[in-house]
Amino acid sequence: MAAEPALAVRDVEGPAAMAACIALYAEVMGLRPSDGGLNPRLLTALQSNGGIVVAAYEGDLARPVGFAYSFLAREGGGELFQFSQLAVVARHLQGQGVGRLLKHAQRERTLAMGLTRIRWSYDPLKTRNAHFNLDVLGGRVHVLKPSMYGGEGFGDDAGEPTDRFLLDWDLTRPATVRPTLPDRAWQPGECLAQGDDLLIAVPARWDLHRTAVGAPAAAALRTSLRETFTEALATHVGVSCLRVTDDLAVYRFVPRGTDQEGAS
Repeated sequence: MAAEPALAVRDVEGPAAMAACIALYAEVMGLRPSDGGLNPRLLTALQSNGGIVVAAYEGDLARPVGFAYSFLAREGGGELFQFSQLAVVARHLQGQGVGRLLKHAQRERTLAMGLTRIRWSYDPLKTRNAHFNLDVLGGRVHVLKPSMYGGEGFGDDAGEPTDRFLLDWDLTRPATVRPTLPDRAWQPGECLAQGDDLLIAVPARWDLHRTAVGAPAAAALRTSLRETFTEALATHVGVSCLRVTDDLAVYRFVPRGTDQEGAS
């Protein structure tokens, strides 16, 4: 049996390589012509002015199988950090460690700049992303931004609101193993206290849940969860998202300022 091709991450150089990354992004996200997108000039300008543009390649193939870019950012005159605007992985390699390679490449380059934080946004109901961001990397959710990118998503997310969690990844702090979740029958949208922590149950596969219950019921649950998350984040920080069944995942929020949360 032949060995699987090695994966390597490298900086993206030149218009052709940039264009290949953009094509991968459009393919994975299911973009329509009207959705707009990136262009090589923008990525080149970002990379030339403190941004990071990296791609993962399979073996010696020139076509990327993963792509991520970030840019320098500052919040309210504070410290500089990298804002990671997107990271995508080819569908046939999702869940096989490509995303981790891309994120650690971003981490390495960010630390080389003398910076210690990367921020990005993600849909709270994309629980696979949530688990990776929180439990694997050790990021922290501090804020929910309702309709961050306008009233409706694009590509495969067309028709969905663009509510986003803002997540900060402290590059100097390792991920933490969280307490075991209670063994119980969870319901989507339920919020439960475990000691000082708050546990919030969400559908594990939002796309399947939306199809199963219908668009109106799904929209009502998303609105309810927006309110629940906002209330939780007033006093707590999101630190974990674990799947408890094939259909449900549970977020954990811990009090702000606790040693366990490690808030800065």
